[in-house]
Amino acid sequence: MTQYVWTLRSPGRQDIQRVTTLDEMQDALTKLELPGGVPPVWILTNTGSSDDAGHGRYTHNAGGKDEWSLTWTKLDS
Repeated sequence: MTQYVWTLRSPGRQDIQRVTTLDEMQDALTKLELPGGVPPVWILTNTGSSDDAGHGRYTHNAGGKDEWSLTWTKLDS
């Protein structure tokens, strides 16, 4: 089972750092109900750094009041 280390940052909120599977990461992001309505599965597959690369970064609403960012890296098996 592939594990990912990921960090969610949002102004006014403590950073969230986890090590989970990709599915668990998607579930956690969905439960957080982040502003913007972008589905986690879209973020993880359409951000220019695909899952095949093993890492990525997504920033929602950069510089805006609803800004948040997600970074993730696949851990070596």
